[in-house]
Amino acid sequence: MGYSTVLIGGVLQKSTGEFGNVSENQVSWLGSTASLTVLIGSLFSGLATQPLGRKRSMQLITIPFIICWIIFHYASQMWHLYLALVIMGVFGGLVEAPFSAYVSEITQPYLRGILLTTGTVAASIGILMQFMLGTFQPWRTCALISCAFPILTFILFCFVPESPQWLGWTTIEDISYEIDEMAKRYVKDDFTVKRSKFGSYRHFLKKSFIWPFGLVTFTFILSTFTGASTLQTYAISIFASLKSPIDAYYATMLLGLSQLVASLIGAALMHVIGKRLLVFISLVGICICNVVLATYAYVIDAKYIILVSDNPTEQNLGTDVYTWVPLIVLISLSCMDHMGNYLIPWAIIGEIFSYETRLVGCGFVSSASYLLNFLSKNMFLRLVSTITIPGMYYLYGGISFVGVIVLYFALPETEGKTLEEIADHFHGVSKLDNKVRRNTKDTSKASGNDNPSFSNDSRIAFEDESVSHL
Repeated sequence: MGYSTVLIGGVLQKSTGEFGNVSENQVSWLGSTASLTVLIGSLFSGLATQPLGRKRSMQLITIPFIICWIIFHYASQMWHLYLALVIMGVFGGLVEAPFSAYVSEITQPYLRGILLTTGTVAASIGILMQFMLGTFQPWRTCALISCAFPILTFILFCFVPESPQWLGWTTIEDISYEIDEMAKRYVKDDFTVKRSKFGSYRHFLKKSFIWPFGLVTFTFILSTFTGASTLQTYAISIFASLKSPIDAYYATMLLGLSQLVASLIGAALMHVIGKRLLVFISLVGICICNVVLATYAYVIDAKYIILVSDNPTEQNLGTDVYTWVPLIVLISLSCMDHMGNYLIPWAIIGEIFSYETRLVGCGFVSSASYLLNFLSKNMFLRLVSTITIPGMYYLYGGISFVGVIVLYFALPETEGKTLEEIADHFHGVSKLDNKVRRNTKDTSKASGNDNPSFSNDSRIAFEDESVSHL
């Protein structure tokens, strides 16, 4: 994900001139090709990986990534770069459904939200590493070093069991409640008689699928069209255009570090304050950052994005305090986004679909997210050329504000709830309250007979009224 930023910065350098004069259109495609092709992989993710199983699918998908990094390293023409981005996008999309399904199926309810965000945290770590490598190494060397990570991942997967084998890792007491609830759903839906290889198509026409599909898609719209997504891709050029007081590459590295820290904070807070309050805080912060940034760009008359510059900050150095505004606000924007707005869709994607639609649903929603990601990145430079930088960020601020209002009425609190309870909510059988269910297990008791994830466990605590009514 972060490599596109490094790649664009390297390709645009006049001093190397490896690819001649690179146009704005070519830059847009470098930044968005992976997002376009990853939606293809995501669309077929559930169907393509179902026969292989969750673990084996994720392990085999590492092989194309190794090939992609090698292509990047030896690329001599633009089409080589596009080819590597296409392959990386398709197979990056294929991993979405098995990952979300695997994590949701091996975790207890009170851990599910946190562990579903590990993919986002890992992505933030990867982005930071790419930004650091890109700051100190040429983009080709960066690609060669990155080749080691999928190789290591392939090896580590040899020691990871398939998700049903998780049942052998724990005690009967720890899983009995969830197993009982799954059995009830199994009988209720007459799934025993009517199941097919990939589930009955009728499940995808019900409100129980359409409602969560629309909800997650809307959260992905918010995570894509509120400024942080395009900032990540065009960070070097944006920092240069807004006259950042430090080198744009160092500023980009700080951006990656802030994303990682914010993701960790968000993952920790999610279990404490819940997903609803977390996303509300995140979106309000994003709205404020976008408005401040748009106003600053208007004041300094920064209307358009600077694409080419070998030393993008040599003209920006100064001692005026206000010159630090864009750097501080852009990093704050990224922090607020990764603390909640970026985390939430991936945290709920594996838990709000019923078992019958989970794998395919995760794939479809992931495809929608990457289509939105492609559109935002591919259209960004054109939109800025039309409505200018201030107009773009005022638009992002408006979308963030609307998002707070919609999610207040549409997003239920799923933190700590069982998959059965969540499924019943979207089936219309019962309604989830907006209280945060947390595990407060008394560690002084060594028996372990009580599972803190049970919905009727007496040791489950709820947040105070200020949180529970959000």
